[in-house]
Amino acid sequence: MAIKRNCTIGVGIIGAGIMGSAHALALAGDSRARLVGVASLPLAAAQELCTAHRGEFATDDYHALLARPDIDLVTIATPDHLHREICAAAAQAGKHFMVEKPLTTDLAEADALIAAVRKSGVTAMTCFNHRWIPAYARARQEIEQGRIGRPVLAYARKNDRISVPTEMLSWASATTSAWFLSSHDIDLVNWFFDGTASEVYATAVWGVLRARGIETPDAIQAQVRYDGGRVATFESCWIYPNSYPSVTDSFIEIVGERGMMHLKRDSEQVELAHEGGFEYPRTATGAMIHGIQRGAVAFALHHVVSCVIDGIAPLVSLESSRHVIAVLDALHRSIASGRAEKVL
Repeated sequence: MAIKRNCTIGVGIIGAGIMGSAHALALAGDSRARLVGVASLPLAAAQELCTAHRGEFATDDYHALLARPDIDLVTIATPDHLHREICAAAAQAGKHFMVEKPLTTDLAEADALIAAVRKSGVTAMTCFNHRWIPAYARARQEIEQGRIGRPVLAYARKNDRISVPTEMLSWASATTSAWFLSSHDIDLVNWFFDGTASEVYATAVWGVLRARGIETPDAIQAQVRYDGGRVATFESCWIYPNSYPSVTDSFIEIVGERGMMHLKRDSEQVELAHEGGFEYPRTATGAMIHGIQRGAVAFALHHVVSCVIDGIAPLVSLESSRHVIAVLDALHRSIASGRAEKVL
């Protein structure tokens, strides 16, 4: 279902929050696409984002957006647990889509959704935008070239300030730090290992957020066994103090049979001290460069636009997204059971 090359594709955005706004900024930097409309609750949020980026149509009903014939591609930036229904409706409407990670938060729903997408023939991709962060893309290249040998061990940490579950996300009780944070790292390690996870043992820490009325773990650690006896550890936490200089503390180590790599995302090359404090502004996933939104989110969206125009398969396959969900499904089952669980 490729689009003719010399035309501008119409795009709709579903969800006008932080990531929906990032998608709108990214579209503004791609001359091959134009924003047609925005759907979000409340309607005022959709209207504001639509007006800011010269869209034509704002609604609080995403079905109305999907019904428009001038929309070829939709981006879906709603809370995690709402992805499946909207993605399925997009596929049924014949709209290509990019959805924020994770694809779904339920394995059976993921399987049903992937089947529906394949039947519809639309192009679809989960926005695991970290694959477009230069350091991670370079790490994959080094592994492919055999510079560190076969990867056998990984450790990935992604920890957030407490402001994320208490202020940024109104729906934190409907997710966990593993779904929200480790999903990125699981996708990356799966990609680096180019392998299959088989078993997960995970534990969770509760207390700080529960005391604030947010029913979700403070932190999760999981050990994942891969084919060939390889092992990866994933840590996610979102009770760092708000005084921490970055919203996210992110680090990955990959150990191979003949070498290793450290992938650090602390200062992202910028350290800023001012009267209000000390901080590390984030630049890898999104940064305005001479008035144009760049970074991993924009690169991922531009990639999907290319896939739609040229009729090519996205870098992030739905099957790889399904494997991330399968690992997270086993992780949460392990927390509940207190024992290792198989990846289904």
